[in-house]
Formats: sequence, C-alpha cells, structure tokens
Amino acid sequence: MCHRSSCGPAVPAVWIQASAVVGGATLASEKSGFLGRLFGKKSNTSEEPAQVVRKELPISQPTVGLCFNYQRGLALDSEYLSDVGLDLVLETLEQRKLRATFNCPAKLCETAPNRLKTISEAGHELAVLGYADESPRDLTDDALAQMILACRNAFLNRGFQPIGFRSPHSHWDERLFKDLVKHRFVYNAEHEHTKRPYVLAHGATPLFRIPVRTDDRMLRSRQEKRDLTVSKHHRVVRKAVQDRHFVTVCFHPWILAENQLHLEHWREWLDTAIHSGAKLAAMEDILPAKFRGTPPDDD
Repeated sequence: MCHRSSCGPAVPAVWIQASAVVGGATLASEKSGFLGRLFGKKSNTSEEPAQVVRKELPISQPTVGLCFNYQRGLALDSEYLSDVGLDLVLETLEQRKLRATFNCPAKLCETAPNRLKTISEAGHELAVLGYADESPRDLTDDALAQMILACRNAFLNRGFQPIGFRSPHSHWDERLFKDLVKHRFVYNAEHEHTKRPYVLAHGATPLFRIPVRTDDRMLRSRQEKRDLTVSKHHRVVRKAVQDRHFVTVCFHPWILAENQLHLEHWREWLDTAIHSGAKLAAMEDILPAKFRGTPPDDD
C-alpha cells in the first residue's frame, strides 16, 4: 500500500497556496504532515463560539440511529478488515431489512469508489466523514472552506450527493457552520449526549445536529473495559426506549471484523434494539421528510 503523501491525484494549486500558512513548521506525524500540506494548518488562535439557540426535533417514538464509520485505511485502520467488516455489516442489515448511514472520507471516492457504490446500491445512506481524517480544528479558514468544497466535489464526481457531514474524531469546529450550509449539507452528526436531534443553524434550509452517543472503540480494550462498553451499548438503548428519545451508537466495520466477539456483540445489540420496539433508521431518515434525500436546490 502506498503512502498517502505519494498516492492519489496531484494536489490542486489552491490547496498548495492554503498550505503556505504553515511555513516551515514540522508536523508531528506523516498523517498530519500530509494533511497540513493538503489543506493548511491553523494557527493557535482562540475564537468565541457561536451562540446556538436550540430547537429540538420532535421524536414520535424511541429511535435508534444506525451509523458506521467506514474509513478503509485512512484512520490507521486495516483496509482488509474494513472491507471484510463492511461485507458482514451489509449482509446483516439486509437480513434484517434495515437501512443505515455509512460515514465515509471523501478520499474513498478516489481510492475505493466501488465500495461506496456497493453501499449506495444496497439502499444505505452515504455521509461525508471529512476528506482524509483531517481535524477541522487544525485548518485555516481558507483551508477549511477548501476541504468542504473538495468533499462535496469528490462525491458529486461519483454521482453521490450526501446531505450529512461528520467531523473525523468528532472534532467539530464552529467555523464549519458557514461552509456546510453553503454547500447544502442538511445535517451534522457529532459525539454528543443530547437526547434529540436539534437545529444548529436556522434558515430556509436549516442545518440539523444529530447526536452520536458513543461508539465501539473500547471493545478493543482489556476485558473489564470491554464488558463495560458492551453494557453501555445496551443501557443507552434501554434508556432511549424508557424515556422515548433518540440514541445512536457508531460502529466501525474493521473493529467488528477484527474479533468474532465484537461482531457477535453488535448483532446481539442490533437484535435487542429491534425487539425493544424502537424505530431503527439511517440518520437522514430521522429528519423531517422534506429535508431527506438529495441536497436542496440553490435559490
């Protein structure tokens, strides 16, 4: 497998200009070095966060959002295990007639377009998981704008029009508001403990926030932490059913494929959620009907 700094198409000139902000600084790792050259590194300046007036979406019944981060080697995960896990996940969802959201880095439009096509043709939602595992918090204003534009164009070039965006590692940055709305993203999904989706930015086409309660990374820890993670996954669903609210647990196909116990746990969790009486849905299916599907047309 090639190194990221040497594979893929040539870097557009506008990105090279954005990266000049970095100067001669040396970044800590090969990954951050690549992303710094690609998009430009943000200087350490603090900004006051935007004030958000929260308007929650009504939830008519307990709802479990189904989502997966499919990164296929872009987040120090295994390409092989990611593909094996994806096939197992798609097979399981098909058997249970469920629809899910797959958060995918835009670079997969270049490196694995057929895998994205497989997900889409199976009836699932594709959402954007950044471009190549960069942290939005580390990018300059211009570089952040270029990254969002690059994400939108990469998917469009493959015939996809995702309406959802998630920051890699849930590194949300308030500066994303403007560019997500500009490029017609309808929702943003990040790690949060809120119990219902809500409106992040108001307007003719609002930007919604869909909270992701937890994920599966601690399944890879020692037995004690793994048991606590398994218990937590079941507990948050029970709580959502009891209090009639929304919850999402995000899984990674490569983690599920890494260990048969991980896969068995996910399938057991999935069946428990089904039998709980909760609605299981892709992220976009949680939104009001008029905001689902392809992005709204420009005015």
